[in-house]
Amino acid sequence: MTTLKTPLCDLLGIEYPILQAGMGGVAFGPLAAAVSKAGGLGTIAAISPTPERVEQEIKLVRSLTDKPLCVDIGFPQRAPKDLAEIKIDKLPSPIVQLQKEIEALGVEVKPVDDQAMSIEDAKAKLEICFKHKVEVIACALGTPKWVVDECHARGVKVLSMVGSARHAKSAIKAGTDVVVVQGTEGGGHTGDVGLITLLAEVLEFSTVPVVAAGGIVTGAQIAGVLTQGAQGVWVGTRFIGSQEATVGPNYKQSIVEAGYDQTIRSLLFDGLYVRQLKNRYTEVWEGHEDEMLGYPLQRVAIGPVRFASVEADLKDHQPLPAGQGSSLIRDVPPAADVLHRLVDETVATLRQSRERITY
Repeated sequence: MTTLKTPLCDLLGIEYPILQAGMGGVAFGPLAAAVSKAGGLGTIAAISPTPERVEQEIKLVRSLTDKPLCVDIGFPQRAPKDLAEIKIDKLPSPIVQLQKEIEALGVEVKPVDDQAMSIEDAKAKLEICFKHKVEVIACALGTPKWVVDECHARGVKVLSMVGSARHAKSAIKAGTDVVVVQGTEGGGHTGDVGLITLLAEVLEFSTVPVVAAGGIVTGAQIAGVLTQGAQGVWVGTRFIGSQEATVGPNYKQSIVEAGYDQTIRSLLFDGLYVRQLKNRYTEVWEGHEDEMLGYPLQRVAIGPVRFASVEADLKDHQPLPAGQGSSLIRDVPPAADVLHRLVDETVATLRQSRERITY
């Protein structure tokens, strides 16, 4: 077995410095367990599901492996105390159009129980993680100091997802154990600075290990960011293209078929910038960008359409968060095979570099 290790591995108790991203709707128990069991750090996406679902997925992982587990919880500063407070007088016309088209396909669009991103919801999920002795908590969309303090009091490590050097400084000040810098190439919620630049900026001042994220789908890319100074990688889209990812076959096939110019970064997903594949779900907003609502109004307004299209796995009408590295993904193997392939490719690239470069 190929060996690939950095100090991050000892910090998190893992074999390889490859962390599977907490992708909403994608990263549940089966994927997290497969990655952790194979030597990486598996992550459960806990922003959207109910606390009961999060606990169910944690229990599933614990039944499959005793390796370290990460749970990704959102703590956005602008989160409402209760989503019931959100009132929307009129739906944007693109949402109305999407609903008509989805219903024409025989799919019911109905209200959804999406308590995602309310602070009380996040607190409940955090307590569940403590109850089941989850080893690592990933803070998305903000790292409150009280979260870090609660985690450290129980010996739990904290990862902070950031998209700017400013946010990295804030997370480090709050006491985070690891900073995950995601370049704009990444899928899902992402900033507007490229990974190579963002990584260099954060490495200049970071006093904690830095993990690179954003568009990373090959071992050659991993080798590149490791030589730049990262201690590991946070990989998302490559694991969407795995058998254990909890999405339908149409989503996975869309990743395999994606071209290099097929992603778009916009506010249409939930009012925060998200990168996703272009399809009818994004096309319907062209010329109607002024109707997009801010967060969390956009998230609440589009929720029924989004969840209905995802549940039915509609290739053209469901949101397909994905990074720019999608164009380099061409198959859908088991997650363990993905991880081991990345490790082998990384080591091979590092060895080839020594042969190719003299200094």
